[in-house]
Amino acid sequence: MTDTKNIDGLAIRGLPSPISNNVRGPVRLDRYGNVGVYPLNKWRHGVADEGCYFIAHNATNDASTTLAGHAAPVLVDADATMTKPFIHARFAAASTSLVRAYLDFIEIEVITAGANGTADSWATQLDTGATRVSSGGTALTLVNPNMQSTATPSLVVLGGAVVTGAESANVRDLGFGQFRPSIQIAGDKYMFVFGGDPEAVGAAGATATINRHIVGLPPVVLGPTDQFLLALYSPSQSAAGVYKVRMGWMEK
Repeated sequence: MTDTKNIDGLAIRGLPSPISNNVRGPVRLDRYGNVGVYPLNKWRHGVADEGCYFIAHNATNDASTTLAGHAAPVLVDADATMTKPFIHARFAAASTSLVRAYLDFIEIEVITAGANGTADSWATQLDTGATRVSSGGTALTLVNPNMQSTATPSLVVLGGAVVTGAESANVRDLGFGQFRPSIQIAGDKYMFVFGGDPEAVGAAGATATINRHIVGLPPVVLGPTDQFLLALYSPSQSAAGVYKVRMGWMEK
């Protein structure tokens, strides 16, 4: 292994002896003075171990209770004046809180395709202040995947036919795009990855082929009263699509 040293600068070649529980030990540094941090498996394990990682999903796992979107979500409902998002998330921590919510991913699976749509598209937006939700939407089930933690999240997530009011003067559009130039297909999956590599974008597929679409979004950090909106829309759509949703984020 490479040379390492402890906090007092003593160089060692091997691993230090294990440290007993509730006993302070040395900080491990490399020979350039950088702190040696070793992740516990993937990075989410370490965050979950602290009780800071949360997930959200549909309340039950059956077709009849999956989330129905808007009946006819078109471009005018998802442009700069977004009024029909499919996902609305608002960080409801106290205004004095120093905690932030860091979005990780959102996965949406098409159970029933919306009828008569001519292009399958998406748009995303950030805002802040009083909640923009005026009606509609279904609260997703929020879960702490650490069975040893009783921490609960401050992010409030609605899915489905959420209706929102006008944006504030602080609104920020994160981007928009198209999954495919045709109607969505039952079985399609949309994966939005926050802070992922920009090149990780799914290609538009053939009209009758099930596809997995990956969209790389920028890192999103939400403080008290901040909101994230995600719209799914399609020109000429005349009946709602039905979906299953799951998402993950951390609060630190």
